[in-house]
Amino acid sequence: MAEASPRLHLVPNRECGTCTVCCYALPIDTKEMRKESGAVCEHCDGRSCRIYATRPENCRDYYCGWRLLPQLGDDWRPDMCGVLVSPQGENIPAHYELREGIEFMILGGEAAVMRPGFSEFVAMLVARRVPVFFAIPGPVGTVAARAFANDILAPVVAQRNGNAMISALLGMLDAAKTHRYLPDSFQHAPSA
Repeated sequence: MAEASPRLHLVPNRECGTCTVCCYALPIDTKEMRKESGAVCEHCDGRSCRIYATRPENCRDYYCGWRLLPQLGDDWRPDMCGVLVSPQGENIPAHYELREGIEFMILGGEAAVMRPGFSEFVAMLVARRVPVFFAIPGPVGTVAARAFANDILAPVVAQRNGNAMISALLGMLDAAKTHRYLPDSFQHAPSA
């Protein structure tokens, strides 16, 4: 396995195992490879990557939040919880001091949002002013619906009402049902 970039500190003894969520949920757009959002990577066999040792650089550089955040327990592995947690450094409003946040890609629908610990973890991040984003994938080949969640959730977090928090999260999930998903846009030509 390739060494993590020096700025990343992976949780010790935590490996991807048979989780391949990033192999289908995320788009890839490099000179070496192009893959649509939601499509299974041609190198994924359903349990691992057939070219792991020589995978493209952007795959080598990507680590989900479960691999990076020790406060997430083993049950937060993306294929178990239905949520792909990723570092997010784009589109953070200027009034937030932290320039890197966390994105929660909800792959498991309502069950993922209602699982024990999810709303509490999101509430803790919002209370600490960590930029939080939600992404809801659409059909294969489309850009996920994304929303900056802090401004929506901060008043609910201030109430310290767990039921209201879950309702707000489910409302965000429900709002994605009317989202007009746009096709993935690629800068690189398809691989031959």
